[in-house]
Amino acid sequence: MPIKLEMLTSDPEEKALAVRYWAMTEDGEFKEKVIDLVPFRDIAHSGSLAGHVREWCRAFDENLTCRYCGAIMEVKSRSLAKKFPQKSIRPCPACQVLQDQKDREAQAAATAALDVQLNAYIAQLPNHEIDYAQLKDDQALLLLALNAALSPRLTDGAFTVDDCTSLVPADADRFIERLVTADVLREVPRLAAPGTYFLLDGHLVIRTRQVVYTLAPDRQPEASTAILRSQLDREYSDGLALFNLWLDFASADAMSYLADKCSAFDHDLDASQFDEIRSTLREGLKTHSVSQIWYVIWKNVKDAASLARMVYYSEARATATIPGKIRRNLEKIEKQSTDVPKWDRPNYQPAGTLGMLFSDLFGIDEDTPGADVYARLTALMPAPPFADEAPPENGPVKRLLCDALLHDTGPQMLHRFATLIREGHGVSATIAKLLHEDAIPGT
Repeated sequence: MPIKLEMLTSDPEEKALAVRYWAMTEDGEFKEKVIDLVPFRDIAHSGSLAGHVREWCRAFDENLTCRYCGAIMEVKSRSLAKKFPQKSIRPCPACQVLQDQKDREAQAAATAALDVQLNAYIAQLPNHEIDYAQLKDDQALLLLALNAALSPRLTDGAFTVDDCTSLVPADADRFIERLVTADVLREVPRLAAPGTYFLLDGHLVIRTRQVVYTLAPDRQPEASTAILRSQLDREYSDGLALFNLWLDFASADAMSYLADKCSAFDHDLDASQFDEIRSTLREGLKTHSVSQIWYVIWKNVKDAASLARMVYYSEARATATIPGKIRRNLEKIEKQSTDVPKWDRPNYQPAGTLGMLFSDLFGIDEDTPGADVYARLTALMPAPPFADEAPPENGPVKRLLCDALLHDTGPQMLHRFATLIREGHGVSATIAKLLHEDAIPGT
């Protein structure tokens, strides 16, 4: 028979029952049913017989052989016995010992190779002290928001991007990267969980969501808490940097809402579509408020869901219309100066600690139009030193005013004029720039 037995008992009756239990026909079927083998002594139920048989003998299936050495494999129950010859998925015990040894050697070699590349990577990471007094306004504000999101972990320990979910409504990794690029946060590979850094085809690969960061050391002999306290009394003046940070935050706020609405309406946008929409919304947020952008998102995602229900539209085709719909909708609003409704902040989407700081320090929130945000933040900038500048020439001034009257663009011209002045351009240079911007190509 295909099952060979190695007896572990000297009891003749137990041996005989073990042989009957494993006896098979030439077709690979068991000759007797287990239920017909009981009762036997104090064994009354067929369900417990297999355990007793394993105590009486070891069974080796000639139809099941080790894929490495060809030895026949031990089987513990009838269900594991094979009707036809085949290779075992697992090795035999002897080959398993050899395989385990090979695995340990391979793992040791891989660990050594990883250590070589990881040590080289760590060696090029920054480790110098920085001067927190020299932080830019946007970096300082973001650092305070991160401290509020992590306190006390930011000053007392280490953290990962996944620990920063309360910093912003979405894309926390983008904001952490800003501080890493600014040299405020430091990557600490030795504190990361196993598997964060690994080799793929001989190259070091990093699971960025698992990277561990700590606060960079300060040049001044102060505790980290004192460093952060000093930032609380900061006088902000770099309105352009703060406005760019606001646009990043507002875009994250809008994209979080977009992701939720797409999930609700079963739209599966790919990464490139999300990036396209993020770029469009960031531009729209220079004029409109976050709550108005939420309305635009809701309207266009809902319209795409309606398209998906039409017989000549697939779900994927309807989803693909969303980036273009949002872009064209914002262009139409801008062109026609359409009033856009404001949506309330969803209960599931808090502004995060960065949003709270913008509100507390500058009175800016999701209902503040982007143009007003720009005006408030750039108003923090010191006045440009043009007191001694000579008055502009009469001709360019006349041309600028005539063009504004002729094309009925007076408000837009004045807004752009004020913007350029706040950015530090002189009056004459501003007039020249406006004339150049409004020039008709070919004239």
